[in-house]
Amino acid sequence: MDTYTVPADQWIRFFDDFSRDHAGWPATIEVLDRESGPQHLAQNLPLQGISFDTKGTRPCSMEISAGQQSAQQVTHVIDMPLRIREATEEGGNIDIEIEPAEGPITLLRLRDPFH
Repeated sequence: MDTYTVPADQWIRFFDDFSRDHAGWPATIEVLDRESGPQHLAQNLPLQGISFDTKGTRPCSMEISAGQQSAQQVTHVIDMPLRIREATEEGGNIDIEIEPAEGPITLLRLRDPFH
C-alpha cells in the first residue's frame, strides 16, 4: 500500500482531478468517532465528487457527494480540514483520510469497479 499526504496548497487541483478520474466509483463514507465508533454515512454509492469552499486564504470546508442523482444522495461536509492522506492498494482501491481541525476523521473508501 502506498500512502501520500496531499499538500494543502494542492487540495483543490488534486480533488478536481480525482473527482473527474473516479466519478461513479463505488464509495463508502465513514466517520471515525472515538466516542460512538465508526458511522457509515454511505455504502457503495457512486462517487459524484469532492469540492471545497474556498472563502479566505485556504479551503475552509470540503464536501463529498455520492449516490444517484435520481435516487439516494449523500453529501458529507468536513469543516476545516487539516491533513488529507491518500492510500492506494495494489488492486486499484483507494482510501482517503481527512483529518479536520476538530472532530472525527472521515474515511472515504473507493473500490475500483474494474477489478
